[in-house]
Amino acid sequence: MPPSAISIREYLNYPPAVAGPNTKYDNTPQNNPSLSGATLGVLSSVVSSLGSLQRILWSNAGFGSLSKLEKTGALKDIVPCFDPTVIALVNTTSTLIPSAYEALTTRGVSSSGSTFYSAADYVAAYKSGAVTPTQVAERILEILATDSTKEHYFIAPTPKDALLAAAAASTERYRSGGALPMDGVPLVVKDEVDVAGTVKTLGLSPAEVSRRLGNEPAKQSSFCVQTLLDAGMLLLGKANMHELGLDTTNDNPHWGTPTNPYNAAYYPGGSSGGSAACVGSGLVPIAVGADGGGSIRVPALYNGVWGLKPSQGRVSGRPTPSLAPSVGVLGPITATIADLEIAYRVMAAPDVEGGSASALFSYPGSLTSITEKVLGIYKPWFEDADAPIVSAVQSAVDALVSQKGYKVVDITLPYIAENRTAHAVTILSEIGSGICAGGDDVAGLCPSTKILTSIASKTKAHDLITAARLRAQMMQHLSHLFQTHPGLIIVTPTAPHPGVKIPPGAGIKGAYGISDSNKALRSMQYVFLANWTGCPAISAPCGYVSVDGGEMPVGMMGMAEWGGEDSLIDFGKEWDSLWSKDSRKRGKGWVDVLKKD
Repeated sequence: MPPSAISIREYLNYPPAVAGPNTKYDNTPQNNPSLSGATLGVLSSVVSSLGSLQRILWSNAGFGSLSKLEKTGALKDIVPCFDPTVIALVNTTSTLIPSAYEALTTRGVSSSGSTFYSAADYVAAYKSGAVTPTQVAERILEILATDSTKEHYFIAPTPKDALLAAAAASTERYRSGGALPMDGVPLVVKDEVDVAGTVKTLGLSPAEVSRRLGNEPAKQSSFCVQTLLDAGMLLLGKANMHELGLDTTNDNPHWGTPTNPYNAAYYPGGSSGGSAACVGSGLVPIAVGADGGGSIRVPALYNGVWGLKPSQGRVSGRPTPSLAPSVGVLGPITATIADLEIAYRVMAAPDVEGGSASALFSYPGSLTSITEKVLGIYKPWFEDADAPIVSAVQSAVDALVSQKGYKVVDITLPYIAENRTAHAVTILSEIGSGICAGGDDVAGLCPSTKILTSIASKTKAHDLITAARLRAQMMQHLSHLFQTHPGLIIVTPTAPHPGVKIPPGAGIKGAYGISDSNKALRSMQYVFLANWTGCPAISAPCGYVSVDGGEMPVGMMGMAEWGGEDSLIDFGKEWDSLWSKDSRKRGKGWVDVLKKD
């Protein structure tokens, strides 16, 4: 068991955080410029070579606020927490393992409806003989070859011959009556995650992949990916991602930027942007993403689909090393809530051979359900979003209260702005340490990554210890809230704005990329907390807003206590039953993969 992994019952004995002078929420942005084009390239070279400038920018980013908070004495009795893994107790005597594939028995909506195909639709179509996995694979290959809006969705697509051979094998299993649970259902995997026989890039340029990671194909797929492949899923390839996962746009100058299927003028979100775009465009019902600061939920939101960030340590990625071990997790991005349930339950099977925290968790669905329906809202935080976003999410909350029996309680979250800074310092330090030699080796990176990792290199050990104290305090406070309000789900918008518009000259393969830390931090305003404290969180599509002559989706996020993924899925099902059938829309870039012609 990891040193800080303890049961929820033990953790609940901790006291809540004491409100201090900085408890009031304040989201005043730092005065950081938005940069793109040649200016960004020049600045990145200067920043990466001048330690004095790095220190100035480190301070300008607000990272020094942690030291100021420590000097107030608010954290003096807090023991640092460097790993937010918390193992939930199993409150049941049942020895039965719930079926991961139960949701496949319920059909999704038909192609004439207003929403997306689910894995259940694919399986039903295959079993009925309406279409075969081979026909689906051929259709997908045709789309990818002729639809220019899908050009940059993949970094490493499965070779045509290999994909058709896998589809043919799946088709034969259906014909012979030996089909696997999700045989032939299309799947993509974020390029951060290992897939046997493919080279991982982390979104780096080919030259930097060779220098930093090597060109040897992975010998083994990540545990959670292998569980999906063992269920028969048809792998389309490794999906595009932001370089090193270090932003929320998925602007990738090396491999190109995926197109948002709702609005081509906007980014698809990142860093799992390729995975989410594949789901949002209808190419696949299930994708694997990675989330260290919203990288599953933000792109899921921007692409109008579902995303789940599991509890810290819940899903095993063995042997894939995490880019940010104390905040990063692997999880699903899906077309429907039914797909989210299936994908989570398959991916989160305990990895009993890996020596990781995953082995200590119970099987998904094993925990006793809590019947109370409580939504917690910290009003100053919830309302610090664009007015149309607040309105859409508030309407969703009101519907859950009036039609599904939820009640709303007001909560507070101390030092939320400082916690966001602490998370940013920690994730940048972890990624910079693991990949960039602590910021000393930034050659070959795109300019925005150079700037971020160079600035983060000025973070001192003392600052990281202060951040870890702040994390422990927030976890104690959340423990108190979850004990006071059993079944509590903390609700916010997934992001405070309807996406990030692509500026002129950005979003192009071969360009410089973009650095806009204000918008990046703004995008992460709500999502970071689940990563920081290790709690699970779900993003559900809940509306649309008009932007630039088109539309972008709105997302509602719910965060539950450690091990509370099943309660979040139940929450998602209840919202889905109120909204998806009549209100959900496909984007302009959606394609009909199951079309019969």
